[in-house]
Amino acid sequence: MNINNLSNAEILSNFKSCADLDIELCEEEHLRCYRFYPEWSENIQVATYENGGGDDLVIVFHQGSVLIKGFDHESEVSPHAQDEYGVWPGMYDGAPSMLLEVLDDEAFEKEDVTFCLWRDSESEEWKRGPVVFTNNEDDGSGWLLSAIKVSPENYIEWGRDYYEDDFNRISESKIREVFARNE
Repeated sequence: MNINNLSNAEILSNFKSCADLDIELCEEEHLRCYRFYPEWSENIQVATYENGGGDDLVIVFHQGSVLIKGFDHESEVSPHAQDEYGVWPGMYDGAPSMLLEVLDDEAFEKEDVTFCLWRDSESEEWKRGPVVFTNNEDDGSGWLLSAIKVSPENYIEWGRDYYEDDFNRISESKIREVFARNE
């Protein structure tokens, strides 16, 4: 998944769309993969993705800037996989404090992190802390960032696989309408 092709505004609108659609597809809130909190705090919006298998994304939006915290529970980078429990050195170094502070809320389990990246409103380049992998460790970002849907078609493909027969509760035209409404 190449999120470089998406603007911060597109990531925000696409996550809002996915969360809106998950509400229609899944009656039980605790089983939904996508959630969007438009007013987490003043000028802060938060989106989350949980796959039900222990992997998640927390995306914090603030005035056009974005921070993505990802957790792949099977990654060698996981704090739970270390001889001595702890966040991989350098993971959060350099992250904007306004965005990073949101992760201090216990709802986001700040220590459960295998990758963190951010981009301010003026930049097209994603930044990361000075994390060093010496043994080709996989932080899970390669596959977990695919939860950021780039189009209605991308959501449709995922939804058919994830929701199976329940996916028929919503039409493809409705999905396209929701994505268009949130642009």
